[in-house]
Amino acid sequence: MKVSRLYVNSILAVVVVSVLWIASDSAMAQERESGGTVIVEGLNGPQGVLVIDDGSVWVIDVGLGGDEEVEVGGLDPNTNEIIRATYGNTSRVMRVIPGGQPQLVATLPSIFLGSDIVGGARLALLNNEMYATAGVWQGVASEEALPDTAAVLRVLQGSVLEVVPLWKLEKELNPDGHVLESHPYGLTAGPDGLLYVAEAGANTLVQVDVVSQTAKVIAVFDGIPGPLPNPYRGGALESDPVPTGVTFGADGRIYVSLLPGFPFLPGSAKIVVVDPVTGGVEDYATDLTMLTDLRTGPDGELYAVRFGIFTDEGPIPNSGAVIRVGEGETSQDVVTGLPFPTSVDFDINGNAFVTINGASVGEPGRGKVIRFEGVAVQGAPSIRFVESATVSQQEPEFVTGCDSLPSHEAVKAALERVVASGNNGGLGNHMWATVVDRDGMVCAIAFSGANRGSQWPGGRVLSVQKANSANAFSLTQLSFSTSNLYAATQPGGNLYGLQGSTPLDTAKAYAGPASDYGQAGDPLVGERAGGWSRSGGGLSLYSASGSLVGAIGISGDTPCADHIVAWKVRDALQLDFIPAGVSPSADDNIIFDLQANGTSLSGFGHPRCGFDEERFTEKLPADFPIGTVGEVGR
Repeated sequence: MKVSRLYVNSILAVVVVSVLWIASDSAMAQERESGGTVIVEGLNGPQGVLVIDDGSVWVIDVGLGGDEEVEVGGLDPNTNEIIRATYGNTSRVMRVIPGGQPQLVATLPSIFLGSDIVGGARLALLNNEMYATAGVWQGVASEEALPDTAAVLRVLQGSVLEVVPLWKLEKELNPDGHVLESHPYGLTAGPDGLLYVAEAGANTLVQVDVVSQTAKVIAVFDGIPGPLPNPYRGGALESDPVPTGVTFGADGRIYVSLLPGFPFLPGSAKIVVVDPVTGGVEDYATDLTMLTDLRTGPDGELYAVRFGIFTDEGPIPNSGAVIRVGEGETSQDVVTGLPFPTSVDFDINGNAFVTINGASVGEPGRGKVIRFEGVAVQGAPSIRFVESATVSQQEPEFVTGCDSLPSHEAVKAALERVVASGNNGGLGNHMWATVVDRDGMVCAIAFSGANRGSQWPGGRVLSVQKANSANAFSLTQLSFSTSNLYAATQPGGNLYGLQGSTPLDTAKAYAGPASDYGQAGDPLVGERAGGWSRSGGGLSLYSASGSLVGAIGISGDTPCADHIVAWKVRDALQLDFIPAGVSPSADDNIIFDLQANGTSLSGFGHPRCGFDEERFTEKLPADFPIGTVGEVGR
């Protein structure tokens, strides 16, 4: 391994475990203690965090290597044997919807060599597509890099697709004229529709066109003066610059953070401005230390991450920080006391999301994403991280029973109003509605027509099955509508097999006199009939406190119209305080993204029904918005 171009995740390979605590002197005078809130834990070397407009948090880690053995270098001078590493798809991209639990989106290659692990690096969203940088490759390994390594990748549901292999660019051009190495690291989407990559191995800034799948170098970074001869830079007294973060500032200029490499001298890091036309590089902020990320906050300020402070005896414990960047030497720490942070991003309210324990040293699974409130807010006091005060997101109280749900009369009245108002797509039929509690017990069955024959008689049991399915496969943190289950439960889908898990009890479903069907005394009230559906019309019910209290099922028209009516009835009953969902609007709306071959781009798609329902469903989140937990007086 080249010490001068040390992999960002491998910094802790030189850590001395027993070190003395030395307090950082850069904390601001006004300070508050906080442990933050854990958003994701159990990560293996998290390198990048990204918060997108729907509020979801994405994170990428380096993984744990794998079981496959690969050649990654020449001869080991100690053993005279070929240098080998373990390799496997253990690096992960994960997504957390607001209030939800982490979901695995895709895996990508991870390489473990000695004490070094390299895998996924950063994420960026461009034109509603997620992209990642990943992997390292060196000239001493082989002419061709491993698949999906030292490249920009498109992240799909369940897989990744190589867009541009940056190792090829480094091998052909070697822009800095030194040792061949490619380590695509920092990543951002530009306002011009292009991606920009901080190439930590090649010491360049690269512009990537994902449409043409081409890349070009727009800037090369010079070495940073240092005290030691660098054998990888012709013996010069300088460190590799190691660009780690890239962002577009509020002024439209491109800013890049430089680590730089060994020996990690305090004050040697800096942030530079790049002219994308001329390739010119100018210093913007200096006297910084071990920068691993750079972002533009919602307040228009630049924010950087300090990985830590190193001394001759090793790293100072908990010396990582989030820094508000100022021109020259005016930068200030805004979050201190962090254990090896690697990345930061912000939501629209200025809350910071920080990856900590970003180096894969010690027990696996130590990495976390922590949220700190009000960081990118002018005038807010700085935060000193106290891990013992860290809290997890709390789950609302478990609630079951019909007492927490609307009565038969309330359900019937809401259903009648929604059906009568029209604009629901479909055939314009009357509907059945069923409400179940959290245990799947039927609490109410109603219909909108004059009598039980005014709507399809078969819709009664279908509405029961839809309510049961929506309740059975939703959680306090994540709501699945029955429409979301269609593609997911097809062969090859990520929830395939659920469809046989809750069979209908036909004896209960058809018991009692038909004259009572849909009345307050329907024979199914108080019973659990089970049943399964992956057609639109089933939605979970959440109270204003965020508790999942049951579900509603609607049937009687096309599945798409059933979904629309269910959404509106849930809104009318004020039981739509859902935490998150898998649709693009971060709720449980129906998704129409099935392709000609039957596959769903999101993994949770539903067929169109042929009655222009999409015109209505796309307006549901705006016209009938979901509630906010704690909201009063809707």
